Order: sequence, then structure tokens, then C-alpha cells
Amino acid sequence: MKLRLHWAEKYEMVKKYPTFELDSEQFPELEMEMLQIHSAGSAHHRSEALDTLEYKMHHTIGGERGETIFQMVGPHNGLSDPQTYPVTEEKRSLVLTEEE
Repeated sequence: MKLRLHWAEKYEMVKKYPTFELDSEQFPELEMEMLQIHSAGSAHHRSEALDTLEYKMHHTIGGERGETIFQMVGPHNGLSDPQTYPVTEEKRSLVLTEEE
């Protein structure tokens, strides 16, 4: 009998990017969404408002070079690297690939 095996390590990771500031004076087209976040009465409403803001940032052109607002001020603007850390315990195991 022969077994083909491989080793697997499974865990979830989070990439946390540095904080950035969003100013409604610089981007007045986002002021309504920013106010909704500020006035949210519950965590659920705040989460929905943040999703709405993110969507609008991805779909609103704000730069002279045709960039979206998210590309201009968001986490992927190349200024710094994210902090990466696991959010679950690592699970290690042998996995059966093939059995003869």
C-alpha cells in the first residue's frame, strides 16, 4: 500500500492598512455618506453606512488623472505596507492526496 500525502496549514489572516483621513472639504461629494456614519445609531447602521461610503469611494472619480477617491486616499496608495496577523488558530494536518 502506498499513500501520497501533503502537509497543510490553514488559518485566516487579516491585513490591516495604516489609517488614512477623509476630509469632506476635499471631497464634498462624500459628505452625505460621512454624516450617515457619524449619526448611525447602532453598529449595524454604522456598518451599512461604511459599506455605502466605500462603494461611493470606489465609483467616484476625484482626481485629475481619472482616479477614484478610493485610489487617491485609500489603503492601497503604496505609501506603506499593511500589518498582517492571524485571526484564527493555525490548523495543521496531513492530507491524503492519493491511495494505492
